[in-house]
Amino acid sequence: DWRYADGTDLNGDIVLPNGKQANANEAQEPLSDEIYYIVPDKCTECMGFHEEPQCAAVCPVDCCVPDPANEETKEQLLGKQAFMHHD
Repeated sequence: DWRYADGTDLNGDIVLPNGKQANANEAQEPLSDEIYYIVPDKCTECMGFHEEPQCAAVCPVDCCVPDPANEETKEQLLGKQAFMHHD
């Protein structure tokens, strides 16, 4: 399970930048029980935090597989970062 609130400033009922509604504190279904994954709704590719995505910095190159169904612009990633982290 994962939660929108985990590692973010989100709390309670929220409307995500993509328009979906959720409760940040409720457990969400895993995307897979077979592989490690990064939740697309929470991934900012570390924009606003680091020079490069930290998954790429710590995982073997072949393990990080881009998801063409979830490509986002720099502006979208920074917007998501600002939404989840109110600093």
